[in-house]
Formats: sequence, structure tokens, C-alpha cells
Amino acid sequence: MGADDDGSTMADRLEPHTTFNDQPFPELLGLACQAVLSSDGQWLAVSSVMHRYSRIAVYRTDDLSCAHLLTFTQEAESIAFHPTLPLLAVGLDNGDDYCREGGLTLLEADTGHRVDFTDPAWGIDPLRWLDDRTLQLTFFAMTDGSDSRVARAAVVREDWRGLGPDALDLTTLGRTELDPGEAQEAGEAAEAGGPGGPGAYEDTPPPLQTLRTLAERAGRRYDPQGAVRAVAGLGDGRVIATRRDVVVECLAADGSVLWSVPSASPYGGTRIEVAADERTVRVAAPGPDSRTRTDFLLVDTADGSVLDRRSVPYSAAMCARTDGVWAIRDTYDRCFGAEPPTPPNTWIFAADGSPLGSLHVPDRYDLVPLDARRCPELLYVRRRRDVVALAPDGATEALLFSADAPLGPAVHADDATGAALFHGRTELVRRAFPSGVVQWSRPLESEVIGLDTHAGVLHALCADGTLVSVDTADGSLVATRRLPPHGPLSLHAAPDGTVFVGTAAGRILRCPAVRASSGTPRGPFAAADR
Repeated sequence: MGADDDGSTMADRLEPHTTFNDQPFPELLGLACQAVLSSDGQWLAVSSVMHRYSRIAVYRTDDLSCAHLLTFTQEAESIAFHPTLPLLAVGLDNGDDYCREGGLTLLEADTGHRVDFTDPAWGIDPLRWLDDRTLQLTFFAMTDGSDSRVARAAVVREDWRGLGPDALDLTTLGRTELDPGEAQEAGEAAEAGGPGGPGAYEDTPPPLQTLRTLAERAGRRYDPQGAVRAVAGLGDGRVIATRRDVVVECLAADGSVLWSVPSASPYGGTRIEVAADERTVRVAAPGPDSRTRTDFLLVDTADGSVLDRRSVPYSAAMCARTDGVWAIRDTYDRCFGAEPPTPPNTWIFAADGSPLGSLHVPDRYDLVPLDARRCPELLYVRRRRDVVALAPDGATEALLFSADAPLGPAVHADDATGAALFHGRTELVRRAFPSGVVQWSRPLESEVIGLDTHAGVLHALCADGTLVSVDTADGSLVATRRLPPHGPLSLHAAPDGTVFVGTAAGRILRCPAVRASSGTPRGPFAAADR
């Protein structure tokens, strides 16, 4: 693919457009912790907080478009708009019991001006505007991971606009430490004021209620569907996907749900394997307690009827061959006190679910299934480096090759150069299959989440939100496409070459095929809300 003078390719310049059921707020990744409105009602700020990772999305309330997206490697539990200005204050806390850090970020929603202030020893949660001049900060610190210290300080300014990085030094503020009783009360209030909770943020309505109200006012709907952990495009244009509370569902080309299989737990399906004839799909789904039960269902893609169901009383992973033979291996977590499964702990089945063989390897790390797609063999890693092909009867295995480092996601393909296994973590590697001889490698700028191939093109979904496509023959770049910041999770190349990307936001992105010869895309990718 040719590049312009600035080095960009056509794929770099493609702008997304949404199809299917276009729901707002995808930048929140399905998790809204706190939502606040500016005093003039023109701006909405919403926090999305995960473990030591946060997003703050600021939306225009007239059309719900995202004006600003802030990301942090700390927890932004507390946000508040200035009483009269479109100025958002964000309190940050890394949540570490032994090495507390935090900070304060100020963002002017109308101009985009942002300034960050840090504190190397205290986290901030919560913060409040007492009036148009005064911002109250509550600081948290931990001593030896057990005793908390809480202090408060007020920052008073006549003008809060256009501050520079030296306008405020958090470490020199005059703080008033609270006594143990007050500190405990403040800590409990901050804890209760997390996602949708009461306490520190009880003066703001529940975030989901706010988002739904604003969506309805704009003539839209907001009903977060949960992360799409697995997705697959079929030859007739339908899409198979998993999401929260659903083991698997089937979507028409227009995004409407044709059928769905409900889940016994909120986790939903985690992996799918579509049969070569596309008539069935095998799905892995954790039970109500993900550590003590895993279900494996065979579902008819025509109507969603369950043709076979296998369950094991522990967490387990699935791998499969292209001929439909599939296997499960226990992944029980001893750290949580779960009892190990009784022998055997690896089971192999035919496509219809009938048992073919089994084996028992006591050390769970001695035989680990390799996440390899479209492969004619059941691939496992033994002793953390030897890649072996396990026979369907479980009695024999063939050593294929050894690797010096974990392979990461993998996919098998045949092209003009021969059969190959592609894999990647922070680089893409092609190995001759089954010998494992490295034929080429290509470094990446981000970690690989998923891999798939189609018609001589290897697609790599990366954690930084890019879709990198290379020629399978020599690793030369075909296209690099930056996806919207919706949390990429899963990847699949459909029979027509369309690449589907499942996201944490619940959207399914449809990326047009690219060709290995010219790499010219046929149009922009589209996002589908599910």
C-alpha cells in the first residue's frame, strides 16, 4: 500500500461510521462509574474505572459526540464540574496499599486545555467544589498496607482558567489530617462512592440513569450489552458473537438478533469454534462460579438450538482442530483453594461431543493448550517450551518444535509458500508447519490480542487499538488501521475477507478486506453495537 508525503496510508485515513444499532458512549467500555453535567448543561463527563486504569469521556450533550477522552494508569473515582465554568476536576489514586500516588487533573471542556498535578505520596478521592473559588481535596495514604491516613486541603483561586503545570503544588498544600474515626468514615464513604454506589457521590444520580435519560432525549437508546469476547463472521453475512449473559448469539447482516442462547452466569461465552461447514458452533462458557464449572455447548447456527452440552466441575480451556475434534484442559486456580479435578484432566471429543480419548498430567503448567486457530492439529505446549500435537486418543503426542519464549495467539494457514503457523506477542512470526522453522518475523509497537488470516493476509489485533495486516508470504506491511477506542478484545476474518473485531464496549467493528497484492481497502470499517 502506498503512502502519502506524511507517511500515512489510505487505511490510516479511513474514518469509521457506525451501523447496526448505533448506541452512544462506547468510549466507556460498558462501565460507567460516575456521570456529572456542567452547570450550563452542555457537557457530560463520565468516568470508567477499572483496576488501576481509568477513562474519562467528555461528551457534548446536544449530539452525545465525544469531545475528549482522557486515560489514566490510576483510578479516577472522583470527578466534578466547576459550579459555573465548563471545567472538570479529576481526582486520581493508584490504590496501592504500600506506595500510594495520586494527582489532580483539570480539563476545560470547551477549549480542551488540560493540566495535571501529581502527588507522589497521596491519592485523591473524593474532591468537591465548595464554591466557584474553592476546590476541596481529600487525600489518602496507607501506612504498612493497613493503617490509612486521611487529610483534607482547600485550593482557593480567583481564576481557574488556563492554569499552567506550575500553578499548583499538591505536596505543599496546607492539609488537615483527620482523626482515626473521621479517617475511617471518609474511607468508607469513598469506597461506597464507587461505581453506582452511595456515599461520597450521593449528590449525583446513578450514572446509568443519567446516560439513558440523555440518550432518550437525543432520540437514541443506551443499553450496554457487555464485552464481545469472541466473534465470527459467516459466509452468508451473519455474525456469531458472545456477550454478557449470553452464551452465544447470531446477528443478521443488519445487526438484528436472529437467535441467542442465554447464559447461566453473567460471564457469557468466552471462546467459539465454528465448524468448517458453518452449521454448528462450539462455545466455551464459565458457569455461575467460573472456578468450579465450565460448560461446552454445541449450537446449531440455523436456529440456536443446543445439540450437545458438556460440563466439567472446574475452570477449563478449549482448543480445536479444523476437522471438528476438540479438547478441554483444566485451568483450575489453586490460589483460590479450588480442588483439582480427578484424573483425567484433559478430555478429547469428536465434533458431535462423543469422547475420543483422555490423559492426566498432574502439573497444570506441564501441558498447556496453545491458542491456535484454523489448525489441523491439537497443539499444546509441554514444559513451557515444546510445542506438541496431541493425538485424538490422548495416548500419543508428536513433538513439533521448541520455542524459547511463549508464542502468544497463533493461527495456521496455507499459502503459496506452504503450510505455516503464525504467532505473536510483541512481534509477528511465521514458522514452517510442522517443523517450526522461523521463516520471518516482524516487530510490532504493541502486544497482540488476536490473529487470523485470509487469502494471504495475516491480521493482528493489537492492544493499542490498531489492526495490522501483513502479507503471509514475507511479512511485508499491507495496511495499518487505527480502530476507535472501544477496547478491542477479539478478532475473526470472515470467508469474504471482512475482519470482525469484538470490543469491550459491546460493539462489533467490521473492517473491509485488504489484498496482499495492493492492500487497497474497499471502504471504511463500520461499528456495530451489540
